Amino acid sequence: MKQLPESKGSYGRFWRMLMGAMPARILMSALDLGVFDLLDDFRSPAEVAQRLNTHPANTRRFLDGLATMDLLEKRHGLYRNLPDTTHFLKRGTPLYLGDLLRFSWGLCVDPLKDLPKLLREGPAPGPGMEDENLWAEATRSNAAWAFGEMGRMMAGIVSELDGFPGFARMLDLGGGHGIFTLYFVQAHPSMTGVVFDRPAITRATREFIEAYGMAERVGIAAGNYLTDDLGSGYDLIWASSTLNFARQELDSLLTKIYAALRPAGYFAAFQDGLTHEHTKPDVALGFLPGALQSGADFGFDQGEIAQAMLKAGFRSVRSRSLDTPMGTMDLDIARK
Repeated sequence: MKQLPESKGSYGRFWRMLMGAMPARILMSALDLGVFDLLDDFRSPAEVAQRLNTHPANTRRFLDGLATMDLLEKRHGLYRNLPDTTHFLKRGTPLYLGDLLRFSWGLCVDPLKDLPKLLREGPAPGPGMEDENLWAEATRSNAAWAFGEMGRMMAGIVSELDGFPGFARMLDLGGGHGIFTLYFVQAHPSMTGVVFDRPAITRATREFIEAYGMAERVGIAAGNYLTDDLGSGYDLIWASSTLNFARQELDSLLTKIYAALRPAGYFAAFQDGLTHEHTKPDVALGFLPGALQSGADFGFDQGEIAQAMLKAGFRSVRSRSLDTPMGTMDLDIARK
């Protein structure tokens, strides 16, 4: 009799990887249909199908799937949102994530449908990557990641910096939506801020500044931070997930940042910090589609930015890794 095979491990993780595509597809379909907009209160699948103009029996099956994923509560054949679902996935709520999830899907998941072709033929840049109007729309979507949890976390860290009560002025470098600046300024009795980004993007920035009544304390500077003057006299310069665009000009940019700060001012860079030969943490996977399409590697090694800060003349750097909803990121804070 032939010996039956024995396993020294479990294939469970491979199965979970495969099945992970199912919840993502179901979630995106629910967002596109507006399912969560209808379910503040218990509704029957027939009511939902009527509102969505969908097949009644398949709507029930779909709602069961959302309940399996703990996005809906099912009771006596009726369905309603769970608290987090309403909080983050219902359109019109302050922390709505739908647009951010759609943007991230298009940036990180859709390109992988051509993965075999990219591997055989090499990079193939996607359409419109240089279109500033496209990035302006992305700015509006990406604001969701800074609202709430992340904005409060970063404002808490910044407000603990030595001398923070005496800060007068800050710059948000490549700040896009400018949401972090709004949180920082709100945490301070008098500090003002400037959000610096490309002209088309700052149109979206202005919308957020005005929506939260911060126009008297937060201004806008439109330009290219790699080539244009940054201004001077800042107590704090903040850069969140933007230095990847300065990957090849990092040293010269840090020299400009150093010069733009007041004595004893701070530069804080909130970025990826890759370890294990660019394979960890999990946030590294998010760089893969863009790198395959563009042929460029944008990620930073952990400690790389801190070393560049010291090279630029900063007298000290404090670094830490932070858990965020999107994965582990590094925060390097340099003092002039």
